[in-house]
Order: sequence, then structure tokens, then C-alpha cells
Amino acid sequence: MASPQVDSAIEYFRKGFPAIPMSPTDKKPLVKWAEFQTRMPLKQEIKEMFSKYPKAMCGLITGKISGICVIDCDSPEACEKIDSMLPEMFETPIAVSPRGGRHYYFKYSEGLQTKAAVFPQVDIRAEGGVIIAPPSINLQGKQYCWLTDLELTREVLQEMPESLYRILTETQSQPPGKCARPYGSAPLNNNTLYSENTLSIEGVTQTVTHEPLFSLGRRDNDLFTLANSLVKSGMPERDIFRYLDFIVRSWGECDETWINTKIQSALQRQEKREKSLSEEIEAWISVTERDICVTDCDKELGIVTKRDRDNRRQVFKRLLDRGIIERAGNKEGFYRRVLRDYEPIVLDDEPVHPLSLKWPFNIHGLVNTLPKSVAVCAGETDAGKSAFCLNFAFLNRDGFKIRYLTSEMGKEEMKNRTKPMDVPVSEWNKIEFIERSCNFEDLIQPDSITIIDYLEKMENFYEVSKDIKRYFDRLKTGFCLVALQKKAGLDFGRGGDFSAEKSRLYLSMSPGKLKITKAKNWVKPDVNPNRMECEFKLVGGIKFIQTSGWRRPD
Repeated sequence: MASPQVDSAIEYFRKGFPAIPMSPTDKKPLVKWAEFQTRMPLKQEIKEMFSKYPKAMCGLITGKISGICVIDCDSPEACEKIDSMLPEMFETPIAVSPRGGRHYYFKYSEGLQTKAAVFPQVDIRAEGGVIIAPPSINLQGKQYCWLTDLELTREVLQEMPESLYRILTETQSQPPGKCARPYGSAPLNNNTLYSENTLSIEGVTQTVTHEPLFSLGRRDNDLFTLANSLVKSGMPERDIFRYLDFIVRSWGECDETWINTKIQSALQRQEKREKSLSEEIEAWISVTERDICVTDCDKELGIVTKRDRDNRRQVFKRLLDRGIIERAGNKEGFYRRVLRDYEPIVLDDEPVHPLSLKWPFNIHGLVNTLPKSVAVCAGETDAGKSAFCLNFAFLNRDGFKIRYLTSEMGKEEMKNRTKPMDVPVSEWNKIEFIERSCNFEDLIQPDSITIIDYLEKMENFYEVSKDIKRYFDRLKTGFCLVALQKKAGLDFGRGGDFSAEKSRLYLSMSPGKLKITKAKNWVKPDVNPNRMECEFKLVGGIKFIQTSGWRRPD
């Protein structure tokens, strides 16, 4: 029986995250893993690694290969520091270690390297790194777990906020533990406020030595910089004047015109900034196809100050009033773009030409397959979904370009599955086999045949219909066959009847039985194939023997 960690590692693999066994004693990798930084381990390799070390913890390789980056906090103070750098309502997967530390998961960002002690009790796990993931159990029997119900999937991973990314990349060139030093220089004279330029964000202090602030030769520029910062912070104009006036008087001068000029310049710059931000928001919304989340907007456009957030709220309100966007259901902070562009369908006298596809069980004698369409085969475990998909691919290998996306079978398993057909390997090589477990839409062939074996969903099953729609949208004159898992006794697979919304043909497989649950395009107008069934035997894991004709049960 497979250990829970093997199952967890395989589950992460299916989601596109490479997993390796980690020692429960010293938290170090138990295998050589350099090659897995540039290629995904095969499913069989994962099984072998974790079977060899059944008590190992599950480690995920971070960086480009997995698309994840993790901030590892080992103390409450470190966690509080990172929390303070995240926008309000920011949600991303967070794991809790047995000692109470936290692992903040983000999408990998180019330029981040694995590094210890970027500041006290905080490490980065990025390119060249590995992180222990839930539900790993250490030597004391204590478990890593998720802080909330938000577990690690591609869909929930967030981009790292720009402000946090900037701080972390600035520390990359510093030696471990030396990325920040406290401000400690005294004023040089009575007319100098600071001798160093200090960036301080929630306990992260970076100091760069140069000419003293407000020293002769740079006062004009520094005064404007301060005025601009105060304007961006949202401080009232009269209070900005008081601060600048205090500084100018400390030099033994009094020039209200000079001060007002700097304030007005800063205000004009902010006005341009607000106009630019408005244009950026509208441009971002115009290319966003999913539901629009204000948190995503803030994150992707670098909106961090209160003033910019207030401006963003006004921009969204104007877009609501103009009917460009509308609220998405009852979820606070979510909108959708109103799409008014369309292309009318103009009917003509041209005959309809179905695709000349061949189907197992002679389904093509009952149902036509039209260009730009999707079919679904939902099957119980071991009912023959993959066998059906392989037979469909084999039957059409000469007439069409076939791309077969498999989420479970590697090269060796595929060879074993196809061998009982007893045909030359060259015939199978007419089909393009690709190992893939996510983002299938990126490999859909618009004008050819794509087979997805199979679409997995471990949660949020209602999203299956969205996935299938994405496949449909990628098609032009081509066709896509999607295999789904289904429970015994049910006609529909994961996602329920929502999974049938975009399909023109929906097949349900049980051991020894195939049912046409939905068929929209009949070959004969007077022969309705809906709810017809046939029986079969599956031999050698790939050969079908039909044992009954198509009939509708009483």
C-alpha cells in the first residue's frame, strides 16, 4: 500500500509541482535532485523515490521549474513583518510548520534566488531551492498544514506584491544576514538633517551613503522629492507647507514662493500620476478575461499607497457608471468586463460538412462531429477512459493530425498500454503524445484534433465547465475530446452537468457499458441517439469487444 507521502507527492505532480523526499531528521533532500530543477520528475520516478524512503517528508522544488517562490518565516516577528508588507485582503497559500513558522507561497518571479537570512528569521526559497510542504510529518510526529482552506494550486497562487519583490531583489546582492543595517549616522552640522539616504520598510533598512540630504547643491531637488512624497501620501497641502517651511527655516531662509512652487509641482505630478493610473487601470481591465479582482489590480499595477487606492476606487466607480464593468455576483471587490463586441452569424446555402472522424463502437454512425466542437468521455475508475481515447486516436491517425495530452502515462507506461494492439510502433508514432497535467488550453490545436486524457480536478469541480470553455475558445476548425473522472452510478463526471455545457457529445463509461448521455448532431433526423447504451468487454487494457448493439433501455 502506498504511503500518504507518496500519494501527496503524486498529487503535487498532477498539479504541476515537482516533489522529492526530504529527511524528517535534518530536512535535507534524500536524493540527488539537481536534474529536477530543469525537468519534471516522472510519475514512476516519484513513486520509486518515496517508496525507498516511506517516512520521508514531501519537498517541493521552487523556482522556474515549479513556478513557485516561498518566503520562509521562522518567528512570529518575521511573520508579522511579512504580513505588514502584503496588501489588505491579500490571499495566497500559507503553510504552517510544526514550530509555528509560516511559508508564504507566491508565483515565481524572475530574478529571485534562494537565499537564507534576507532579514532576521526570513529566508527565500526560489531558484535552486526546495520547501517542505503539507501534509509532511516530522520525526516528532508533528505535521505541516495549511493555515486556511486555501491549498496550493495553480489557480490560487498570487504574484508577489511589487513592493515586497523590490525589497527582496535588492537584498540578493548582499551577503546572508547583511542585507540590512540600521541607520546610525549623526547630522554633520546644524543645517543637515541626514547624512545618508535610508529606506526603511517595517524593519527592513537599506542605507546608501552619498552627499548629505539638503546639503548645498542638492536642496532644490531634495525639497521637491520630499514634497512629492508627502503629496503621494495624501497629506493635506497646508500640512505639507508647514513641514517644508520648517526645513527651509532651519537653513536660515524664508521663501514661501519657493516652497509653494515645489508643492504645486508635486501636486501637478500627482495629477499626472492619477491620470496615468486611470489609463493603466482601464488598459489592464481591457485585457483581463477572467473576473476582475481589485486585489489583483493593486498587485499587478503596484498600487500600494492610500491615495492610489482611493484613486483606483474612483476609477472603478466611473467604469461602473459608464457600463464598462459590472459587479460579479455578490463577491465584494470582484467585477466583470461587459463585452459588447460580437460577430453575427450569417447563414448561407453552403452545405454542412461534418468532420470525417471515426469513433470506437461506430458512434459516427449515430452522431456527427462538427468543426470547432468538444466531446467529453466521463468514466469511472478503470472503466476504460484511456483505452477509449487511445482507440479514438488510433482510428484517426491517418486522416488527421492528432495531439494526445496525457496527465498520467509516461513513455514506458504508454508503450505497455499500446503493445496489446499488436501493430507496428510506427503507426502509434503518427500520433503526437505529450505528457501534460495542467494548462491544456496552451497546447490545443486550433485546426486539428486534440485529446485530453484526462482533465483532473481535486477541488472546485464547478470550474470544469470553465476549463472546457477555454478549450472550445482555442478551436477554429478543429475538435477536442476531453476525458473526465466520474463516480459510479452518475452520468456526468467532475463538475456535474456543468461539464456538459460546451460539449456537443457526452459519453458516460462504466465497466462494460457505454452510454450516449448527450448528442446534439444526429446522423439521421429520425434516430435519436440520446440515452442509447451498448455493452462491451475490455481486453488487455486497450482492446474493445462490443457485446451488444446500441439500444435505449426500457
